[in-house]
Amino acid sequence: MFRHFPWRWALYWLVAPNLAIVLMWPFGGPPMGKPILIAGCFGLIFSQAPWLWLRRTCGMLLTLGMVTFYIARNFNIDPSQIAFAPTYFSEASPLRSAQFGLGVAAVLVSLGIVWTCVPRVQRFAIPMNWLMGFLAVTGAMHFDTYATAATRGTYDAISAPVNLSSAVETSGHSQPRADRRNLVVILVEALGMPNSPVTRRLFEADWDRPEWRARYNVNRGTVPYYGSTTNAEMRELCGVWSLNQVADFSKTDCLPRRFARAGYETTAMHAFTGEFFGRATWWKEAGFDHTLFREKLVQHGARICGGVFPGACDEDVPGQIAAGLKRAVRPQLVYWVTLNSHLPVVEAPDLGTDNCTFGGPELAEQSDLLCPLFLVHHRLADAITRMALDPTLPPTDILIVGDHMPPFFQRDARAQFEGHEVPWVLLQAKGGSAPRAVATNLSR
Repeated sequence: MFRHFPWRWALYWLVAPNLAIVLMWPFGGPPMGKPILIAGCFGLIFSQAPWLWLRRTCGMLLTLGMVTFYIARNFNIDPSQIAFAPTYFSEASPLRSAQFGLGVAAVLVSLGIVWTCVPRVQRFAIPMNWLMGFLAVTGAMHFDTYATAATRGTYDAISAPVNLSSAVETSGHSQPRADRRNLVVILVEALGMPNSPVTRRLFEADWDRPEWRARYNVNRGTVPYYGSTTNAEMRELCGVWSLNQVADFSKTDCLPRRFARAGYETTAMHAFTGEFFGRATWWKEAGFDHTLFREKLVQHGARICGGVFPGACDEDVPGQIAAGLKRAVRPQLVYWVTLNSHLPVVEAPDLGTDNCTFGGPELAEQSDLLCPLFLVHHRLADAITRMALDPTLPPTDILIVGDHMPPFFQRDARAQFEGHEVPWVLLQAKGGSAPRAVATNLSR
């Protein structure tokens, strides 16, 4: 029977297009069983086309399609957001990450093999070739299921969206307070809920600081997450799961509009380019008066931090927020999406993560990928603390919430976090009210 097995087809139409996925099986990665089955069946069909140009084109498209789906699956990216890929390649620096560099190399090798070797695959002569080819596809699907079983639950998205819960709503800040105090909402990139003793200890030290309680009532909790950062933004700002659920922002009662009706001035901030995920456009449509991105933050004194997503240093943003709140004459809603902890967090001097030893040997034993992430979060928590404890800061509630779990490829790092929920922390100012008057501009 095995003399009828289409070995060349299996090698060049099944293994080669999925080479990057296969190479990740020993280390982690999202489950890809169903996509492998679908792509394999398409491969069975396209490989029999009588025209070489069509076979080559289909082989290349299958390879690129599987890689794209693999990345989207790992980072919980909505397929509709793939349209922003040109901005990623023009503004980001993916090759600063050794992981991404190896991934690019694997994809190029895959494409080279497919282009070169597809012509060597003979068309099937008998039905047994088809049957054996299909068995190879199902075998690859089942092996992927086995190889990715350990972290499968961290990739299974919660069923969208029956009972949506946001930190803004759960913490009681979906509407402006009667005393019109300021509100700062900080959406922290890749702030997940740790589930191991080592990672939980570091998390508690950073996000449950005793010194906060001298000035704030501290409340904490978790909320379910779905998708990527933009899904988290829609969860917190508009009470929906996705940008696709908002056809017209003018008819959607998002957080900045509610606060604007109460007389608040509203500002949104992010240390990367405003073109990424279209934030420069839809933040305005959602109702923010002012938007500040990398160029403006650097102009106001923030340093440049590198990494895969080079932008303004998150550590410098709380100081700018505090300065704006101090000079404001109207109550303020400030919304800030952090940047520097976007995975992969590389070890680099400009991020302060080179030769990382944060967390000691205990954290390193869990995974060597955890140290840079926890260090960036630690320094962010320090900067937020400096802002919060500034004695001249007007009464301000500060809500800190994660967008999604850290989407590590490697299973040993990914397994350190809960797969379906993210933490939130509320620093609620004790007493006082925000200033009342007419005009200011936090972006000055």
